[in-house]
Amino acid sequence: MAICRSGRRSRQAVEILTGRGTEATDVTGGMVAWSRAGLPVAGPDGDDGAIA
Repeated sequence: MAICRSGRRSRQAVEILTGRGTEATDVTGGMVAWSRAGLPVAGPDGDDGAIA
């Protein structure tokens, strides 16, 4: 599973990985869409995080 802030880099990574025969999935819309959907985001210390 690939995810980045906006979804652009993870989409590119999934294209490369699947092109090399690896099973990969992109989180469409990235962390921005994840956060807007109300799904949990954890910071580096494990506490609640935020998307900048």
